[in-house]
Amino acid sequence: MNFRTTPLTMENCQYQNRSGIEFKLNQLDSNVSTYSHIYLSQSRASRHLTTNYVGLKGRLTGQTFVRDYPKETFWRSPNIFERTSMYDDGYDDLYISSKQKETRDRKAKFVVKEAVLENCQIIYISIDSLAKDRDNPSLIESADLSIIK
Repeated sequence: MNFRTTPLTMENCQYQNRSGIEFKLNQLDSNVSTYSHIYLSQSRASRHLTTNYVGLKGRLTGQTFVRDYPKETFWRSPNIFERTSMYDDGYDDLYISSKQKETRDRKAKFVVKEAVLENCQIIYISIDSLAKDRDNPSLIESADLSIIK
C-alpha cells in the first residue's frame, strides 16, 4: 500500500448519493505543495495529496483505521548506542515526564479516517491518535480542509 502516487478509485461510488460529513480541500499557502494530514494510503510513509486537489469536495465514509507501532523502549533496543536516545515505557513510566509519555504514545499509533472525493478517489485523513472521541468530525478540520456539512 505504501508509496502510491495516486489514490485508488472507488467502484460505483455515486458521490452525490453518498451520505456522511462533507468537507472541502482548502487553498494551500504558496510555499506548501502538499496537504500535510491527507494520505493516499494508511501509512505515515505514503504520499500526500498535491495542490491539484484544491477545491475538491469529499465525504467521510465512516471508517476509521488504526495502525499500531511498537513503542520504543530502552530495554528492547538492539544495541547500546540506540539505548542512549530512547526512554522506557511500561513500569518505567515513573521515570519519564508526562510530556515525554504523551509524545511516545502519540507516535505509537497512526489513526486515519477514510474519505471519498467527488472524483471517486479514496483518501485517508489523519486525526489525533490520542483523541477519545474519534467519531467527532471536527477532528478532521484543519488548515488543509474545512467541513461543509
